[in-house]
Amino acid sequence: MLRDLRLKVRNRHSNIGSCGHREFLALSKQFFAFVAANSLLTSVMAELLARNPQSVEEATVNHPSIQVYGETAEQAATIAYTKWKRFSGQDRPEEFFDHVIGSDGFDGSLSRYRDWYVDPLFEYLDEVLEDSNIILGTLLRYKHKVEWYRRQELQHLFAENSSQGEKTLAKHMYEYLFDQGISFHVEPQTASGRPDVISLEDSEHPFVGDAKVFDAAGRGATYIKKGLYQVYQYCFDYNEAVGHLIIFNVSDKQLRLEFPSGVDGIPRFEYNHKTIFITVIDIHAHEETASKRGIPDTVTISADDVIREAKEQEQAPQ
Repeated sequence: MLRDLRLKVRNRHSNIGSCGHREFLALSKQFFAFVAANSLLTSVMAELLARNPQSVEEATVNHPSIQVYGETAEQAATIAYTKWKRFSGQDRPEEFFDHVIGSDGFDGSLSRYRDWYVDPLFEYLDEVLEDSNIILGTLLRYKHKVEWYRRQELQHLFAENSSQGEKTLAKHMYEYLFDQGISFHVEPQTASGRPDVISLEDSEHPFVGDAKVFDAAGRGATYIKKGLYQVYQYCFDYNEAVGHLIIFNVSDKQLRLEFPSGVDGIPRFEYNHKTIFITVIDIHAHEETASKRGIPDTVTISADDVIREAKEQEQAPQ
């Protein structure tokens, strides 16, 4: 699947890299529609932007005499995505001309624009797809696989020993990630304790994550809020901007997360320059289909709730 996706991305790069200035806007719109329709690419972009907020801010500078490049390949890709996506969202084919210095006609300007704001993004995508370092997208595929095909299996795993069920479910998830080619080790020691952290030893960005069970009782809203704060702390321990919280919902209640999300629709908790992506996996044995259940009981957690929890934890005596 990744090989096919990589080939599709390369084909689009080839087409966009050889087109004239009259076709560039239309092909740009087609490319970003392609990204939006692919959950793996959407998740890759979500993580990229979350890791490089300063580059996103720099890329909003529109004055043509100011050019931003980024000091790393990731920063360059972030700037490229932000600048190019904004261009694709308007209707002036020649608008790119306003963002290059020393332009020498439309074709020369387009070549320079591609060097600065197109090629870095394609190069980044090619490397990420080659390395299979697609954490968020893999977690979303795991969520869909479990909810659609393995729900009963995980119910049974959890019911066998509910006191250890959280670790059992986490182990099942780790096995899936391993099968997808993601190398890691589990539960390393950190300054904040012994989390279910998965560390990618061969990756520039370790996967910092934790798995929690939500049962709406002993492990309810307060438990999840503390779990989010834990992942936030682990991000500091590993000096990472992005973390993940995976929640297995074993209750008949719906967990509503009132957190901001991007156009990708993925909920995230953002606090003090850290972003925690949240993946909720429903494994409860619902007796009726979704259309017949009616309005479910709901437990709501807001970003403000978690921020209050974080501040209380930070102010608590050590």
